[in-house]
Amino acid sequence: QQDVVLVPHRATYDMKLAVARPNSGIAEVSGAMVLETVDSCDGWEVKQRIKLKFLRNDGEEFNTDSSFTSYETKDGLGLRFSVRNIQDDEVEEELRGQADLEGQGGKGRASFTLPEVRSFELPAGTLFPTTHLALIIRHARDGDKSASYSVFDGARLDGAFQVNAVISRSTRTTGAPPVRGDVGLLRNQPSWNVRLAFFAAGDQGSANPEYELALDLLGNGIARSMLLDYGDFAV
Repeated sequence: QQDVVLVPHRATYDMKLAVARPNSGIAEVSGAMVLETVDSCDGWEVKQRIKLKFLRNDGEEFNTDSSFTSYETKDGLGLRFSVRNIQDDEVEEELRGQADLEGQGGKGRASFTLPEVRSFELPAGTLFPTTHLALIIRHARDGDKSASYSVFDGARLDGAFQVNAVISRSTRTTGAPPVRGDVGLLRNQPSWNVRLAFFAAGDQGSANPEYELALDLLGNGIARSMLLDYGDFAV
């Protein structure tokens, strides 16, 4: 079985409101996300930045600026991460730390230095995000319809997410979003619709995930499009 080969790339996505549910109070959302994956020899460096402008039903506007950077070793055993969430030029949240696993499929430990010094165990079988992405692509290639894993990305202070994936063949042939730049990376790649539901650790008994991410995912790890669903609204 051939390995999943992820390609280093930098992609910019236009973001807009897909749905605002009643009581969300949100009338409009617009912005952009830049997602960059860098192959740095022994690891993958991932940089993600999302800048959004929100318009509330009452006419109030606010801006959010979220950045996430991580370095994950290619053996999947080490992760360094940094998260910063800003609203209207004020830092709302800042997380920084690292996590290590004892071995493939083994348990591990996450240690934060920001916003406070804290560490906790990660259960056996926990994955880091890039390893998880490659594994989801492998499941998709094998024809699996679903997969569930414990995934730690550093974005929360109380443990890993339980991430449930539902996978189906991508049926899209036309209506692809306009793409500028190096479209060679998008050609001759298998593609799937992947929906990921993120549940707080120990919370997967509940019906509602913390958020969901739907991807039009290519075999090389590039997402042609995505939908971020936060419950009250989706972009």
